[in-house]
Formats: sequence, structure tokens, C-alpha cells
Amino acid sequence: MTTPVTTPTSTDRDGDRDTGRSTTRPSRQWVIGESDPRQIAGIVKASVVPRPIAWVSTRDVAGVGNIAPHSYFMTLADVPPVLGFVSSGRKDTLRNIEATGDFVVNILGDDLVDAMNVTSASFPAAEDEFHWAGLTPEPSESVGAPRVAEAPVAFECRLREVRDYGPAGSPSYLVVGDVVRIRIHERVLEGHHVLPEQLRAVARMGGPATYVRTTDRFDINRPTWDVARETIVLP
Repeated sequence: MTTPVTTPTSTDRDGDRDTGRSTTRPSRQWVIGESDPRQIAGIVKASVVPRPIAWVSTRDVAGVGNIAPHSYFMTLADVPPVLGFVSSGRKDTLRNIEATGDFVVNILGDDLVDAMNVTSASFPAAEDEFHWAGLTPEPSESVGAPRVAEAPVAFECRLREVRDYGPAGSPSYLVVGDVVRIRIHERVLEGHHVLPEQLRAVARMGGPATYVRTTDRFDINRPTWDVARETIVLP
């Protein structure tokens, strides 16, 4: 169920683009629990963007490799580094991590999008996605799960915890891992700095198949309080 309301948004200050600030425009609201869950899921995915992609590689107890993309992905801490991603349902990635206790988060550049897309398919558990996507499983140094040799960045992780969210019929699982080793290709580095123009990371947008490149960027300096109080003019 959606409810029309009137909220402050903006006049057009950049051509036809609504900048979100001054005049009133009609809007709608969705009440969780009273609205179609499929609509809610689509709205969230289309609004919380761009979402970085964790290309998670694992292996099962028999040693069969697995790799799949997950776009509910975040940094939870940086010193020491902790990463988390969400598995929508209990899939092979989650089952492998629970069985072995480790995984690798690979970061892909735009040259690996086609291979990543192959690994998003629902392969049977006994099939190795590395093989089908033409990827090279590279032995990790600190964990048992293989890295993607072609991926410019790889975070070797040990499982910290798995948390269950969502209803029983549609569960989501937050998988949290402690990063124990980072491998980065020299081509994307300058000293200790990762060069975004060389990394060329991609991210997910809304919809089932929409992605974005991170090649259109801008810099803006964060103001200090002393500068802000002297320069910001309030209405």
C-alpha cells in the first residue's frame, strides 16, 4: 500500500535535474508490513546505490571451488579490517564458509564483469564456477579458500560470525570475516595507495542486471568546524 504525501523537495537548479531541496512536490511512502515485499525489495535495491560487489570465493570440504558475487557488502572495521556481506538464503557460498571457516573477498575491475556475470548463475553445488567462468583459482596464503588470480584485489578472511536476519521463509545471513591477508596487483598500486583509475571497480545499481563503473569521480574536501562556521551562510 502506498500513501501520497507532500514533502519538501526542490526547484530545478540544474536544468531538468531535481536537486532535492526547496519547493513542495508530491511523494509516496511505503509502510513495512503493509506493502508488497517485492516492491519494498526493489525500492531498497534501487535506492541504496551504488553497492560494491564482494566476489566471494570458497571451497567445500571436498575441495570443489565456488565463487559468486554479493552486492550487499560493506567494511565493518578497518583496524584491524573486518568485512561483511549478506547471503540472501542459505546458498553454496554460505554453506562452504560454515563448513570450512574461511573465504576470500575478491574485488573485480570492469574487465572481469563477464566472468562475474557467469558466476552469478545458480550452478549445482558440485560444479566449480572457476572452470565455467574461465578463471584461475590461486592458492591463498593464510586461508584454504582460493583467490581469483585475475582479480586485482583479494582479501583472505577467516569467519568471525554469521547472523540471521529476516523471516524464516526468506532469511538473510550477514557473514562477517576478519581479514588476515590482502593481495593486490602491482598494476593498481602506487606505493601503498590503490589507484581507482587502474582498479576500475564496478558496482550494482537497482534492477536485476544494472551495473555502474566507478570512472566518473570527483573530490571534495571535508571542512573543519573552524572553516565551516566562518564560511557557511545559513538561510
